[in-house]
Amino acid sequence: MHSGMRIGSPVLRVKNIDRILRFYEERLGLQMNRRYQVGDDDGGGDNLVCELGSKQKSMSNESILILHHDPNAINAPLRSAGLYHFAIVVPDRKSLALTYLAIRNSGLQYDGFADHLVSESLYLRDPENNGIEIYRDRQASEWSHDNEGHINMDTLPLDLNSLVSELNKDEKETAKAFPTGARIGHMHLRVTNLQRSIKFYHEKIGLDITSDWSSMGAAFLSAGGYHHHIGMNTWHSLNGQVHGKGETGLENFTIAIPDRTSFNTIESIINRHASSEQQTKQKTDRNQFLIFDPDGYRLCSKQNN
Repeated sequence: MHSGMRIGSPVLRVKNIDRILRFYEERLGLQMNRRYQVGDDDGGGDNLVCELGSKQKSMSNESILILHHDPNAINAPLRSAGLYHFAIVVPDRKSLALTYLAIRNSGLQYDGFADHLVSESLYLRDPENNGIEIYRDRQASEWSHDNEGHINMDTLPLDLNSLVSELNKDEKETAKAFPTGARIGHMHLRVTNLQRSIKFYHEKIGLDITSDWSSMGAAFLSAGGYHHHIGMNTWHSLNGQVHGKGETGLENFTIAIPDRTSFNTIESIINRHASSEQQTKQKTDRNQFLIFDPDGYRLCSKQNN
């Protein structure tokens, strides 16, 4: 995988679009970038699609999140594959502090906070129970590695007092979410078979295993030495049902590849395995194709010009 690969906008299938939009626009501080209609999966009536992004565009001009309204969506069964969280990264600690205060002041309740050694993170959920992480990375020079070369990560308490101390009085009183822009940093998935998913994302997509927590039911993979672009766990989904058509939650997400050679290599690997395994591929145009992972998620592999 090209070291410049990054994760793009996830698409969430939601049932109550008005409630969800109020959450993301009024509480989380995102803005509408685009809205349009698409046909549903059965070729029937049109459904609304909304693309949301940060009000500041310093990190990326792309949308952060895409909402696909489907009032007939099916709630996913318990202990099934699904979204653990999508993760929005901000460029620095001060931006995280401002975002933390702005969201708290909007009245939202956080699920929790964590210091992961490589990053500092805030956690919450939207009204349809989609997990959200908002984080800032520490400098890569501050990361440590174990004897096998894996990046050391942990889940430790986050020092919120230290975080807020980044701000002066005026900044605390006027805090706005994502003041210097934001983008998707990684995706964390609930999978039903950890080793099967590790094999798919490592051998077929070409990501490196950066932290192997298999003994605890989790793993993290990335390109270019990043701590992780894809996280996965079986904590609530081991041997459960794969993601089904028309279910609420994660519908697909994008892997953006800046290099044509890497794009063509991944496509050839997927082609080679498609005839003998359940994973299949759909070509959409010269610069994009869809891959289905072992749990039924659609990955949109896109070559950026």
